Order: sequence, then C-alpha cells, then structure tokens
Amino acid sequence: MSFSIAVITVSFLVGFAMKRGGLCTYAAVFQIIRQRRAERLLVFLGAAAWATLTIVPLSWYWPQVASLARVHDQLALALVGGMVIGIGAWLNKGCVFGTFVQLVGGNLTYLATLLGMSAGVAVAHHFLLARMPTASEVSIVSQPGFVAAGWIMVAGLFVVSLASRAKQWCLGSSLPGSQHHRSRATMIMLTLGIGGGFLFATVSGWSYAAVIGKTIVKVLDPTTGGPGHLAVLCALAMVLGGILAAVTAGSFAIRAPRLRPFLYSLVGGVLMSSAAMAVPGGNDGMLLQGIPSLAPHALVAYLAMVVTMLLLVSLSRDKGC
Repeated sequence: MSFSIAVITVSFLVGFAMKRGGLCTYAAVFQIIRQRRAERLLVFLGAAAWATLTIVPLSWYWPQVASLARVHDQLALALVGGMVIGIGAWLNKGCVFGTFVQLVGGNLTYLATLLGMSAGVAVAHHFLLARMPTASEVSIVSQPGFVAAGWIMVAGLFVVSLASRAKQWCLGSSLPGSQHHRSRATMIMLTLGIGGGFLFATVSGWSYAAVIGKTIVKVLDPTTGGPGHLAVLCALAMVLGGILAAVTAGSFAIRAPRLRPFLYSLVGGVLMSSAAMAVPGGNDGMLLQGIPSLAPHALVAYLAMVVTMLLLVSLSRDKGC
C-alpha cells in the first residue's frame, strides 16, 4: 500500500512539473531552429541523465521491483521508427509530452492525438505485429561493471555541468523570463528525471500513452492483460497534476478544436503510436528508461526523431505550438 501511494504521488508531481515547464520535444526543436537556443532540449537531456543516476543503481539494489529497459539489435527498424515518430510529432505540433501539456491546459484539438494514437495502436497490432522487434536482451548496464560505472560517471558529469547554468535558462512562455521563474528549470529537470525514471523502472505501462495503448490492445485481443490497476491510477494522477499546474498558473482555458490542426493531430497520433510500438517505446519511454538503460535502439530512435524534427521545422514555416 505504501509503495502504491508513493508512486501515485510521484506521478502527480511529474504531471505537475511537465505542465508547469511546458515540456515538449517539438517546442525544444522549435526553440533551437527559430531562437537559436537549446534550453528546452537540455532539460530533456538533463532529465535523462538524472533518470540514469536513479534507475541504474536502483535496478542493482532493488531488482525485484525496479528494472531497466530490455534491448534489441534491430537498429534499422529503430531508426525508421524514430523518424516516423518525428514526422508525427511535427504534424501534431507536439510529442507525447507536448500532447499532455496541451490537453491538461484545455486545448481540445489534441483530443485528436489521442484518437490517432488509439488508431495507430490498432493498425500496428493488426499489420505490424509480426515484424515488431522483441526487446528481450538484458541491458549492458544491468549489472555493476566498467561500462555501467562509466555510463553513470558520464551522466553525473553532465548534470554537474548543467547545475550552474540551469538557473539562467528561459524555457519559454510556460516559464516567464524572470530570474524567479528561470530557477524552476532545475526542479523540473529533477522531478521529470528522478520521478519519471523511477516510475518507468517500477510501474510497467504507467504513462497515459501506455495506458491508452494497452487498453486498445486489450479490446482487440481479450487474452492480453491490459493496463494494470496501479498503472491506470498513476496515469490519472499524472493528468490531475497537470490540470492543477494549469489552474494554479492561470493558464487553464477550454479551447474548442480547430478542423485543420485536428486533422493534423489525428494523423500525427497515428504515426507516433504505431511507430512507438515498432521501436518499441515512445519518446517518453526512450528518454526516461531506454536511454538511461543504454539501450542502443532507444539511442538511435531518439536521435532519429530529434534530427527529423529539426529538418522539418527548419524547412517549414512553423509558428510554434
């Protein structure tokens, strides 16, 4: 019972931090291309580093509860999957994180993303299931050793290098440019990295996207387990945390769907979820469990996603989220 209360509370805090920080990979890429700044992307990379420092040792000393991501060597499929996720996030004007941030703020256009995600899971389950890689190999950092120690050292040095700089960051409209608001970047990075990493390592399928995906698969194939009760509660707590963050910041406002963005989000959701099943893993899981686990497929897919989005934003006339 105490463990359940703890992870539900952490989920709430992660949802609150995600909304308060306006976290979104698309927004991070847009900031790089249009503003020549990289603070948003550095927050994500910093969160991945903190997740590494959290879940790798945790998996050694609490293996019955915490686990690292399983890996596979079908890197070509991971590359293509990452590119497709990037295209989907660009069409949607938001990744899995960004969709969450928009929805809990009241932007109903992004309901189309959830519909698209559901359709994408169904498409992948029916037509791509046989070609999906099975991530069954154990991570190279699953046991203490030279590689694991080196990986933890790299993550540690990275977070130290960010510590003195993060207070000067301006992440955008969700974090206004005053010194007081800029200083929140470190807390957001810590909450997402440590909290999100802990959840991915201890509660299977806890995120809202995973709960949606497993629910759709359960409907299509009743023999599957579907989302666990604790995972559903964690996803709900995450949503409540995000809504509270929007309300307390005065940014919650119901906005009716607009047709063209709705259609783009619908297609983007299909692409993101179907590709995530093929990688496997969405950008949230890749960032907070796959990369910290030093999973080659997660590293390749995440890099492919970011590079694809950089190219598309640079070639388009996007005006941001």
